[in-house]
Amino acid sequence: MAIRIGRQVAFLVIAAIFGLLAVLSGHALLWAFAYQTLGFSVLGAAILVFAIDAAVAVLFLLLGRRSIMTPEEIRARFERDHAINDLRQAMALTAITSAIAGPVGRQAGRAIWQVVRSAFGRKG
Repeated sequence: MAIRIGRQVAFLVIAAIFGLLAVLSGHALLWAFAYQTLGFSVLGAAILVFAIDAAVAVLFLLLGRRSIMTPEEIRARFERDHAINDLRQAMALTAITSAIAGPVGRQAGRAIWQVVRSAFGRKG
């Protein structure tokens, strides 16, 4: 899980660095290319620069948010769930055993024994 989160953070950092570099240097170059070489208007060149920046930022954002579990993580999660289920079953068995063997269980056992003795005992 730590490797997966680390990979996500790395992609998000790359997206942030690329976004900063694009803002600092790429905008002017792309705008000039679109304006002079491609024959875009001033507004058209600005829209083209914005669209390319947004597409690259969305791409790296999606790469950074992608979350695919590795086989090791699946195996560890399965083992953890199995251990938790074993613990729950052991706790339930302990609770039942303590209720039967404890003071409440002994008192209930005596009461049941008295009922049985009185039902099958001698009638005086």
